[in-house]
Amino acid sequence: MKNFKDKVVVITGGATGIGKAMANRFGAESAKVIIAARREARLREAVKDLRDKGVDARYKVCDVSNLEDTKALADFAWAEFGQVDVLVNNAGIAGIPEMLLDSSRESYQRVFDVNVFGQLNGIWAFGNRMIAQGTPAMILNVISETGLFVAGPMMGGYAASKYAGRAISEVLRLEMPKHVQVGAIYPGGVQSELGGSKEMTQIGMPADEFIDIIWPQIENGEFHIVSHPWAKDYVVEDTAELTQAFDRYAPHFDGDRKYDSKWLAKQMVG
Repeated sequence: MKNFKDKVVVITGGATGIGKAMANRFGAESAKVIIAARREARLREAVKDLRDKGVDARYKVCDVSNLEDTKALADFAWAEFGQVDVLVNNAGIAGIPEMLLDSSRESYQRVFDVNVFGQLNGIWAFGNRMIAQGTPAMILNVISETGLFVAGPMMGGYAASKYAGRAISEVLRLEMPKHVQVGAIYPGGVQSELGGSKEMTQIGMPADEFIDIIWPQIENGEFHIVSHPWAKDYVVEDTAELTQAFDRYAPHFDGDRKYDSKWLAKQMVG
């Protein structure tokens, strides 16, 4: 999808950081933009800024961890514009840095409610309606490079949620009809308010620079949408370690196709 003129774009977590930078870019491409987040004051500020730039922008207060809230966001979007062409599942939280052995079900649950079920709620609330439109559409899930590798200790809940987001995106890509593209975006450190930390607004890649890198990938309909070069090195390291393990302990052998789960899945569904 290379032309976003008059397309309707809904962005969760759209008042600040990556979400706001994406709203700016879609707006600059003459899209109509709806941003959603929990903090109405920040939404008002963001919409005013977008409108001052000539963007047709609206907002809706929404807690993506609540399915009814997310369905209300979808109802609002269709009531305002009669269609949704792009959904950006961007809302997310960092959680509390903590050692795995000292963590709790509650701390994991909060991260999963937003990062995993927030993404799922967006898919559930918008997906079938976007399919039914029958026109080219796009669902972009903003995950994290932490969905590709674990950067360090004390981030178990966040990393687990981002690996889950990647898996959900992979499955969604397999299940969606051709006219609905799916993209998984893997940002590294980007200046934002993630985690509610002022430090996070000062370190990492500027959000506009990040958008400049991922934008051609969005236009080209890429599934894996990447930005931070060092992520490749860590993915390659993990892949090499896994490959070595398979080569050493589970190499191919005659007749091994009967244990190929991907091949078996194809037989079962078709």
